[in-house]
Amino acid sequence: MFCTFKRIIRNGALVTVIGLLAACSQKAETLKLSVTQFGTATETAFDGYDAAFSAQFAPFPKSADAQRDEFVRNMAAFTGPVTPSNIETLLDPDAVKISPTVRDQWTATLRDLRNQYQQFVAIFDNIEAGSALGASAVTQSGPILEKLRTQLATITSDFARNPPTYLTRRSTLIAELNTFRKDDSNDPEARDLEYQIWWQRWQGLLAEEQAMQSKTLRAFLTATKLGDKLQGQIDNYARLDVASLIGAVEQGITLADQINKLSPQELVTQGTGLLETATQ
Repeated sequence: MFCTFKRIIRNGALVTVIGLLAACSQKAETLKLSVTQFGTATETAFDGYDAAFSAQFAPFPKSADAQRDEFVRNMAAFTGPVTPSNIETLLDPDAVKISPTVRDQWTATLRDLRNQYQQFVAIFDNIEAGSALGASAVTQSGPILEKLRTQLATITSDFARNPPTYLTRRSTLIAELNTFRKDDSNDPEARDLEYQIWWQRWQGLLAEEQAMQSKTLRAFLTATKLGDKLQGQIDNYARLDVASLIGAVEQGITLADQINKLSPQELVTQGTGLLETATQ
């Protein structure tokens, strides 16, 4: 009978342990949802960061017919030999060729940034759900996330203060403006009309730059705010239950919706103030 009693106790303890492991497994899997939210948001932010960098050097888009006509005009005016080094300029003189060194440096920098956040997310992919080592890994990920959050805040704040501009398109419009001013054949009314059209194009370019900044800031603010919430979940992981973690995922969705509704000025204001709260 004593042996039977021991078996009952042992089996009861086993059931309790299994129940605890199941609960821990649920917690780990639910926390991974928030980690995935954060990881996806950072990928989107760095996609926008890369697009903004490239947009600085992109010319105004042209139709195929416009490109062909411009090439014909260029060839009619060009008297030198056509070579592999100048053919691309003859085809599209407005296109700015980024130095391979600069492009490689940017690509390497962006790749390193992405890898840091991907490695952080991978910590949770490799966690053995419900294990003591898994809980320890969650705790140890806290300081890593703190550094990533500070880095995100720095990038976002800098982007809010010093947004990239469409350098090539600005140069094209400025060159056109100088051409108008030198042309003495136009009467005053025609010149005024050209100035008005030019002003409208310049304002449109500024609006495009603002839209680019706003889109990228939305992505970075979303990633940063989700990182802030994730930090709280990780720091308090032992005290949180599954319901709390599920609630945090839902709050993340709501947070992204709220950021999408911010005006350009609100985005800039929040972006410039991030460094003050990044480590709080």
